Amino acid sequence: MVTKDDREKNYRLFLCKILRKGGEAMDFDYFYNREAERFNFLKVPEILVDGEEFKGLSAEAIILYSMLLKGTGMSFKNNWIDKDGRVFIYFTVEEVMRKRNISKPTAIKTLDELDVKKGIGLIERVRLGLGKPNIIYVKDFMSIFQVKENDLLKSKNFTSEAKDVDLRSKENELQEVKNVDRNYIDNNKSKYSKREYSFGENGLGTFQNVFLAAEEISDLQIIMNSQLDNYSL
Repeated sequence: MVTKDDREKNYRLFLCKILRKGGEAMDFDYFYNREAERFNFLKVPEILVDGEEFKGLSAEAIILYSMLLKGTGMSFKNNWIDKDGRVFIYFTVEEVMRKRNISKPTAIKTLDELDVKKGIGLIERVRLGLGKPNIIYVKDFMSIFQVKENDLLKSKNFTSEAKDVDLRSKENELQEVKNVDRNYIDNNKSKYSKREYSFGENGLGTFQNVFLAAEEISDLQIIMNSQLDNYSL
């Protein structure tokens, strides 16, 4: 059975043969103003062409995916949605052959290139049984970037938490050391308070460029007293 699309395609081929004379370029006119907007264009996601994640995709696979992606809009309008809310489309191998003007092996190879089991995973084909057409789930090509972004955020949060824990640990450790030193000095003040040591003028001049407060000198005396006890007979 010859469809309307087939008739239009054959008519265009017929016109091309008439317009092309001996393989010469046809005499196309220019666009003026916004005339290009009256045409129906196939939207090809740019990231499929130059994105690092899709470097291995052939041009034929990119075009076919763009056609399948366009079909999801019509499927949504027709309420072709499964019980999980996922949109699916009907697109047979024969349709691929006709719309892309390619052979059956090439059509199957291109579908396999996009398939989740045999290719990159941009489509998922599901068999419905004998006598029923297969359905195709067209996957969202941008969803992998959302997953990567979520993983990156989780990694940043983990690193931030680890830094906070490490910082708090170091602060607590420093505080404990300060408390031990302070307690040691306070506990020994009474023990050595009766001992008097004078550095004298000569002693104070022994170490140049060193200035100690009165409290620091007192603490130093206590520490020295405790060290001297270790050498007492």
